Amino acid sequence: MRVWSNDLQTHSPITKWVEAVRKRKVKIWMSITFLFCSFFLSQAVLFEAVVPFFLPIWALTVKRYPAYLPWTFAGGMAGSLMLGLGETTIHLLQIALFHFLFQANFFKKYIPFTVLLAVVAVQTGWQLLSYSGQVPFFVWMFVTYEGILTLFMTLFLFLFFKPIHQFLHDRWTFERLAAAFIICAMILTGMDNMVLGYVSVPVMAIHLIILLAASIAGLPIATAVATIVGMIVSVSNLSFSGMIAVYTLTGLCAGLFHRWGKPGISIGAILSSLFFLMYDATLPIDSTYFISIATASFVYFIVPNSWISYWKDQLFPNRVSTVFKRQEWLTDRINRQLSDFHQFVDFMSQVVNERFSPAKEETVKLSFEEPLSICQTCFRKDKCWGAKNNGMAETIEEWIVAKGSAKKAMRHKVDEKINYKCVRSSGLITELEEEITSRMLTGQMHHGKKMLALQLRDMGRHLDHMITDIKEGMTSFKLEEEEISNKLNELNIQHFQVDVLSEEKGSRKIIICLPEKKADWETDQTLTERFILPALYDMYKEPFEITRSDFKKEPFPHQQISLSSAVRFKMDYAVLSSSKNGTIYAGDAHAVFPLHNGLTAVVLSDGMGQDINAYKESRKVIRLMRECLNRKMDPETAMHTLHYVMSLKEGNDLYATVDLGLLDLQEGQLWSYKAGSMSTYIKRGKDFSKIESESLPVGFLPSFNIEAKKKKLKSGDLIVMMTDGMFSPDVPIEKQENVLYNLLQRAEDWDTNRIAEAVMHEMTRKYKHAADDRTIIVMRLDHTVPEWSIFSPSSKHRVISRETAVQ
Repeated sequence: MRVWSNDLQTHSPITKWVEAVRKRKVKIWMSITFLFCSFFLSQAVLFEAVVPFFLPIWALTVKRYPAYLPWTFAGGMAGSLMLGLGETTIHLLQIALFHFLFQANFFKKYIPFTVLLAVVAVQTGWQLLSYSGQVPFFVWMFVTYEGILTLFMTLFLFLFFKPIHQFLHDRWTFERLAAAFIICAMILTGMDNMVLGYVSVPVMAIHLIILLAASIAGLPIATAVATIVGMIVSVSNLSFSGMIAVYTLTGLCAGLFHRWGKPGISIGAILSSLFFLMYDATLPIDSTYFISIATASFVYFIVPNSWISYWKDQLFPNRVSTVFKRQEWLTDRINRQLSDFHQFVDFMSQVVNERFSPAKEETVKLSFEEPLSICQTCFRKDKCWGAKNNGMAETIEEWIVAKGSAKKAMRHKVDEKINYKCVRSSGLITELEEEITSRMLTGQMHHGKKMLALQLRDMGRHLDHMITDIKEGMTSFKLEEEEISNKLNELNIQHFQVDVLSEEKGSRKIIICLPEKKADWETDQTLTERFILPALYDMYKEPFEITRSDFKKEPFPHQQISLSSAVRFKMDYAVLSSSKNGTIYAGDAHAVFPLHNGLTAVVLSDGMGQDINAYKESRKVIRLMRECLNRKMDPETAMHTLHYVMSLKEGNDLYATVDLGLLDLQEGQLWSYKAGSMSTYIKRGKDFSKIESESLPVGFLPSFNIEAKKKKLKSGDLIVMMTDGMFSPDVPIEKQENVLYNLLQRAEDWDTNRIAEAVMHEMTRKYKHAADDRTIIVMRLDHTVPEWSIFSPSSKHRVISRETAVQ
């Protein structure tokens, strides 16, 4: 029963109606506002003869709020009928003439002048017909007054009613507030005879405005508002000019009691009325007046303090609060960066601890071409190291290899061989072990120093970024959104909201909300394409593109434009792998993953062997490299970290080749890091180039050096990465490279999948391959072309990438 009642409550008609009202509250309030304003402005009479305010609000609605024209027309006609059919006819003629003039571009640009011309022309013609051409001078004076008042009212309306996005979100200024009070005073003149029982609506409204002005802005603003409103209302009736003094003193007294809050302001305002009641009996201060101001005081007391605080913040923003908000934002940002750095340190610790074990003897590829010190004093030196030696150097090489092997039988066999050839075998073996240990420690110490230097460099970069953010936060209180907004304001581009979702170079994401388009020839993206995209390029020195454009109706009609960093190139790639034993376990491993939208990493590793252990080892290499790069580690540091982890051997020789390529899809560049891997081949038109490896595999020797090689890429370039299993060891590599070049030349129009399959098939058919795993990665770069473009320089190369394992 409880579930049923909840469901009934959720889907009841009242709930649905409330939800619909909530979604359309802005439209509802704006409709009521234009209906209310047009009704009272159309019947506002000044100097007991002039009705100048309907056409200004009609022109405003036509120009900036066309969706609310029906409400303005309904309110205006209803108010005009209150003055008679003649005034209604005049207003209709003014509307017709205004729309006739509004068709010309000149009159569209100067709206106040257009309204003035329409009002004066209609009134001139109407008065000439009414007086049969003999119009009195005072009538011409009233026509002149109506024209002037119409002009100024149009200016005030356009100053107050900004475009809807600015009207709802822009901070209020004193100029706009003054315009609002003048418009309100004109509306009150249209309410002059509106009395509800003993409450005069104009008197109550004027008094409430004065109380609110005193509560929000204090003595100066309250006095100014009371003077302006009182003057307009009093002069419009050409009577009771003494009420100007009443309202002015009311504002002054209310402002003087500002420090005592609402009770003090209310008492101060009433005291001024009591003073004039005793001072001047001719003023219209009667029981209706006092009941009206008492009602205004009651309404003032129930006005929420949050509303008053909102208007205070609009007119007098709290700079200290803004600084505190900025400091909180800056603190949160620093905390996030420190947290990322802490995670980075934890990750490094886990990587090392995962492979760490107690120190064991290590072996390296060493060469002893000269006799050892123990052999220098031996009488059999010439027999072992002379021209006709007994192969002692080769035996020592065998001993070094056996020393690193886990097979005891192999080590015992070589030891017996040394004992047979050398009369000082125990001393020789001891010296060999000491020499190997010394060289290994020296290599590890050298690499450890380099690792420490690289890690300190990366740590320094993290701290530099953090310190830079702190300095920017201390020297400037401008957010990224504010800088973009200021740039758009310099270009006179109307907007009301800017959100930066990502600030990372190459993957920036920005959302800008713009007013709905104003001209029929505009598309939803015209303004953005012609002005905003170039402005963002000037700011960030990188291209942007429109990723999405949505028209939103709530809370008011506007255009929401989503922008992101434009990637100039796209990469189409294919990966083809073949295992030696026809299983899914191979010593080769690869990964292609984006570091962000403009940077893609390609990693290819060949582990030692072809069994499941080699498969696991190469997978570990790929995983470790991926983690390092995703943690924003420098690629060189990542390669050294990988070598260090692979050097922590646990009784076995563990090493692997690593081929790392970083493709910058924004600038069109390839950064290549190679450790014992095969060359990377690049085809551009009829030209070929290659990037060769000058470093040994990671984990092979205690010391390790690697350098990045940079290659500029262009649209249409083919990049081929492969493992050593693709080439035969029995055929000169130059000959096999020529075969690869000829095949790539014929495959210029093929997709990457077909190229990868053709290369593997052709190399297998033409040469006898060693029993090894094989992997090839073929990549092609093309210019990124928008989907709506009718021209595509590489339309035949669609991005269709797949990874295939051949058994």
